[in-house]
Amino acid sequence: MNNGDENNPATLLAGNFHKSLPHDEFGNVIESDYRDFQQNCDDVENRVAFDFSGVARGHCENYDLKGDKFTNPMAGAADETHGPHPKTLNMAPAPGILSASSAAEMVELYWMALLRDVPLADLDSVSGDAVTEVNKYFRQAINEDFNTEGGLNISEGTIKDLPCQPTANGNNQLDIDAKSLFGCGLKGENVGPRISQFFLQDIGYGVQSIDTRLSPYIAGVDFLTTYDDWLCAQNSGQDKFGRGYGTCNNYDDQVNSGANYFPIGVKRHISTIRDLARFVNRDALHQAYFNAALALDGIAGSITQPGKTILDAGNPYLKRDREGGFGTLSGPDLLTLVSEVASRALKVVWRQKWLVHRRCRPEVYGGMLQMQVDGIPTGPHTGNTCDYGLNTFAADSIAAQKVRASNGTYFLPMAFSAGSPNHPAYGAGHATVAGACATILKAWFDEDAKFSDFLNYDRNQKDPGKGFELLQPGVHISGEEFQPPQPYAGTDLTIGGEVNKLASNVAMGRSMGGVHWRSDNTRSLRLGENIAAYILCKRIREYGEKDASFSFTSFDGNKVTIDGGCDANQFLTDCGL
Repeated sequence: MNNGDENNPATLLAGNFHKSLPHDEFGNVIESDYRDFQQNCDDVENRVAFDFSGVARGHCENYDLKGDKFTNPMAGAADETHGPHPKTLNMAPAPGILSASSAAEMVELYWMALLRDVPLADLDSVSGDAVTEVNKYFRQAINEDFNTEGGLNISEGTIKDLPCQPTANGNNQLDIDAKSLFGCGLKGENVGPRISQFFLQDIGYGVQSIDTRLSPYIAGVDFLTTYDDWLCAQNSGQDKFGRGYGTCNNYDDQVNSGANYFPIGVKRHISTIRDLARFVNRDALHQAYFNAALALDGIAGSITQPGKTILDAGNPYLKRDREGGFGTLSGPDLLTLVSEVASRALKVVWRQKWLVHRRCRPEVYGGMLQMQVDGIPTGPHTGNTCDYGLNTFAADSIAAQKVRASNGTYFLPMAFSAGSPNHPAYGAGHATVAGACATILKAWFDEDAKFSDFLNYDRNQKDPGKGFELLQPGVHISGEEFQPPQPYAGTDLTIGGEVNKLASNVAMGRSMGGVHWRSDNTRSLRLGENIAAYILCKRIREYGEKDASFSFTSFDGNKVTIDGGCDANQFLTDCGL
């Protein structure tokens, strides 16, 4: 069940996904076209329609662009035999477009845009106003939307949308500080550097090595802050070069426009939240977790001390001295499994996106706020407004006022020239895959093992004598130059904490680019966790090793054990999730 925005005439359907459909001068979707699109989604859900070829396309007159292709809506209609069928799992309704929860999430998104280029090494020390304001408005949202379906809620036993701490009465209390700002509040996430070790390390890949540096976006360059660019993106789903989200911000495009957005030759490890946004624009979706699996499997295979291991205690080969794992319960099995769950996670969440919820992207909210408060900023209709009834505190926030002062509009500054991808926001594909893959890693390895106990392992003999180094982001030098990662002296980093941090980095990295709401991410992490648990329940019964088991700590802090008695068809109960 969705949040009902499609049936609220006051919002003019603006709160729902309508990118690349036809729009009026306010960016409002043409109702008849949206209803045809909605009916097409319902027909696909009911197996009556099998494509979207008849859905209307928007048109961007300034650049003569027609509405781009939708991103794979038919994936939500897929069947599944290995993982859970997409129709067996559902997400709670998303916060409504008029809710205080959506307004508070928008304030956070404005702050992310404002702080995109602050070095991660400095973020804790310069984010005081952001911490104060997101706490203020998230508290207001919790109070106003208490027990409202879809609203943000941190009460005990409910979906956790915000970093919080338990209180004496067993409930949870909002607790966002400089360390947990823009995080998900997962166990171990706030320990040590803000960025996961798996982003700071080169990854051993057999006798080769994966260089985890990236070519960064140049600082200070944001998009869709003008009326023409914003409206063009809504109508076409593309930037002015005719490129969609997956191919925008290309170097050649910027050269052709006379601008040098990519510093030629500069490569660095992730050093700003814009870098995180850059990573999740081009990653192979489960790439970060596959890399982590390679790194952790390399550590496990290089430990020769008796009694020392980073594998989960349920791995039966820890107790066998005449045989070892390979096709089952060892490296090839792990690397396959961390990829398998990603594919199944996408099927489930794509049904939620297209066939159930159809939530708009944050860039739409920024446009609605602009049209409600200031109106159309340029052209023959300058000053005309459209009152949707949005909660006004989003526009009144310090963050929104800073954005307006800088750009002249309330449009959300986007890290990508095409804005958001051409598919609905809720749930989030990256976050669902993050939840699924992170769960596999935590089930396979000992979550409580400390990296400091295994610093001298030889990465598959790639570099004899050099082990896994604990690192933290380097400081800014000048321009796009940063120090390489520097040594981190702490002994407090655990496998589980760094895997949780990796999942949060990727999930919230999408919001840092402006394309997802917080609740898209936090709820999708848990959806992915459930998908992985289901698959582990099936996998454990397939093994010939009948004494095998998996255990992990869920994102909500529950200890979960999966063994041969776990029934995949009732995994939510039998596996303790």
